[in-house]
Amino acid sequence: LYRTNQTNFNKIPGEKIAYWATTTIYSAYQHGTLQKVATPRLGMATADNTRFLRYWYEIDSRDICFSAQSRKDAVATKKKWFSYEKGGEYRKWYGNNQYVVNWKNDGYQIRHFAGEEGKIRSHNYNLDYIFNPGITWNALSSGSFSSRIVLEGHLFDNAGSMMFLKNPQDIWYLQGLLSTPVVAQLLTLLNPTMNYQPGTLSELAVIKDANKYGIISDKSHACYQLSKEDWAYQESVPDFSPLFLLAHIAEHNRNWTVEAAFNQWKQEAQDRFDQLKKNEEELNKIFIDLYGLQDELSPEESDKEVSVRKADLGRDIRAFMSYFIGVTFGRYSLDTPGLAFAGGDWDASKYTSYRPNADDVIVLTDSDYFGDDRDIMHRFREFLTVTFGEEHLEENLTFIAKALGKAGDTAEDQIRSYLFNDFYKNHLTIYQKRPIYWQLDSGRQGGFKALMYLHRYDGDTMAMIRTSYLHTLQAAYEKRVTTLDTFITSETNTRQKNQLIKQRDHTRKQLEELVKYDAQLQHVANMHIAIDLDDGVVVNHQKVQADVKLLTPIK
Repeated sequence: LYRTNQTNFNKIPGEKIAYWATTTIYSAYQHGTLQKVATPRLGMATADNTRFLRYWYEIDSRDICFSAQSRKDAVATKKKWFSYEKGGEYRKWYGNNQYVVNWKNDGYQIRHFAGEEGKIRSHNYNLDYIFNPGITWNALSSGSFSSRIVLEGHLFDNAGSMMFLKNPQDIWYLQGLLSTPVVAQLLTLLNPTMNYQPGTLSELAVIKDANKYGIISDKSHACYQLSKEDWAYQESVPDFSPLFLLAHIAEHNRNWTVEAAFNQWKQEAQDRFDQLKKNEEELNKIFIDLYGLQDELSPEESDKEVSVRKADLGRDIRAFMSYFIGVTFGRYSLDTPGLAFAGGDWDASKYTSYRPNADDVIVLTDSDYFGDDRDIMHRFREFLTVTFGEEHLEENLTFIAKALGKAGDTAEDQIRSYLFNDFYKNHLTIYQKRPIYWQLDSGRQGGFKALMYLHRYDGDTMAMIRTSYLHTLQAAYEKRVTTLDTFITSETNTRQKNQLIKQRDHTRKQLEELVKYDAQLQHVANMHIAIDLDDGVVVNHQKVQADVKLLTPIK
C-alpha cells in the first residue's frame, strides 16, 4: 500500500503519477534537471539505412573520416563516409562505434533523398550538433540503460541519440551519474518502458556536488579509458589493437609460449574488469549518497553489469586464428599498427616479418595436398614461428589445438579441422553477417574450400583461384585416388584395407564435386565481375556469384 500527497507529483517534470517515489527523490528535483546541464537531441532518420549506412569494415578505409570536427572540416576532407552512432548492445563508457554514414558533401544525398512524390524522406540532421563531443545512449533497450562518451567526429542516429554538454567539462561528471543505478531508478519514474527518448532524459534530476565534482570526473575518465582499452581488442572495431596475445613478445625475444601469453592476457583482462567494477561501485556509492537513496539502492553490481570482457580461452584463441588469417591476407601486418591494407594500392614494404599470400586466396583443405606455402598449415607454422619462436612451436600448436576443441590425430589435424569446418562460422559472428573474407565452397563433400579477401578482390580473382589453385587441387585428388588404389590392392589386413577404401571413396566424391564446381567457377570467372566497395558486403557478395551459388551464404 502506497500513500502520498498528490502535490508531490508536481515536483516531477510532467507531473508523473509516481506514487511509489520517496521523499528523497522528490527532494532531488529541487536541484534541477538534466536539461540545465545538457541538451539531449533525437538522432537522424536517413529513411533508408540500407542505402546510406555501412559497417566501417565493409568499404574502402581511405574514404572514411573518423575525426571531423565540424561540417566545414568534413566537407574539406572530401571523404564519403563518417562515423555514426547507432545504439547497439548494452555497453557503458565507450564503444559500439562500428557504423559509418554517407555524409559526403555535407550529407547532400541524404538531405535530398526524396520519395516518388518529391517529398524529402530523411530528417533530424542535427546540423548544429553533428561532429561535436557528447554522450550517446541506446534509445531502445531490452535491459538496463547504458550510455557512452563520444568525442568529436560523429553523426548520430535516432537509435543512438546524443546529449551535448553546455559546459564541456561536465561530460565526465554527467557520464558518471548516467552509469549508476540512481539513473535507472529515476527512469522508472519518468518512463516505465524501455524506450529512452531525449525528452525523458532531459527530465532526470541532476545533483551537481562541487565537493565531489573532481573525484567523480576522475573516476569516470578512468572508467572510459578501461572500456576503450577493452573495446580495442575486438577485431571488428575501428581502433582494433591485435596485441592481446602478442603484446609482450618483444620482452621475450619472440621465444615463449602461447599459453604463457594467454595467462598474462587473462590476468590483465581480470585486472581491468576488477578495476572497472571497483570504480563503478565507488561512483554508485557517491551518487546514492548524494541522492539519499541508501535505503533503496546498493552500490554493489553484478559481473554482468560490467561491460568489459574477461578472458575466454576458446574465444580468444579463435580471435588469434582470425588475426592470423588477416595477416596472411595482408589486412594486418606484424610490422604496421592498425590496418595495413583495406583498399587502395598494395604496399609490400609494410610486410617484413611475415609476408602475406601473394594471391588473394587461402585454400582450406582437410589434408596437405600442396606440400608448400599454399597449404594453410604451412603458413600457420611460419606465423607461429615468427611470433613466438621456433623452440616452442610444437607446444604452441598443441595448446592452440586443445583450445579450439576439434577432433584429430595430431594438433595440426585439429587446427586444420577448425579452419576447414568452423573458421568461417566464427568470422560471420565477429563481423555481424557482413564478412570481409568470403568463402568459396563446392558443397557437402568439401571438395573445394577457399577464402578470399573482399578488399583485394578484382575482376580476375575468380579466374586466378580456378587456374592456380582449384586445378592444382584437382590434380592432387586424382593422384591420391591412384595412390590409394595401389595401397588397397596390396593391403592384406582387412581393417586397414577398409579404411583405405573409405579414404579413396571420400576423395573420389570430393573430386567429383570439385569438377562440377569448376564448371560453375569458370562461368563466373569468364564474366570478370567488378565490384564497388561502397555498395557494401551484401550487394557485392551476391554480385560476384552472378547467377551461380559459389560462396557460403551469409546467414
